[in-house]
Amino acid sequence: MKKPNKKMKRDAVTPFRDKVWVLFKEIAKGMDGADVVLALKQAGEEIWSIGIDDVYSHMKHQDDESLGNAFDITWLTIVCVKLKEIKEGKRPQIRTKSQHKKRRG
Repeated sequence: MKKPNKKMKRDAVTPFRDKVWVLFKEIAKGMDGADVVLALKQAGEEIWSIGIDDVYSHMKHQDDESLGNAFDITWLTIVCVKLKEIKEGKRPQIRTKSQHKKRRG
């Protein structure tokens, strides 16, 4: 009788997330460390300003690998966009919740 496989199966999103990490590395290659830090900070601000962090925090299954992967992909996508903007010589705008509320109100 075969023993059940106790090892968790990887979801289909994990390989995609891993490739997005590689893309992040490729985009950041050769950039000044301060610019990479700026992109990381701005990505965090963007996620916070539109409330994605709150959505994730209120999910019941935060320990699910697929949910974590979805959050990683969202965050990495924003970081890659910010890095590309910086490479193009643009200084991406940092948004805050207070600025977001002012524009909506």
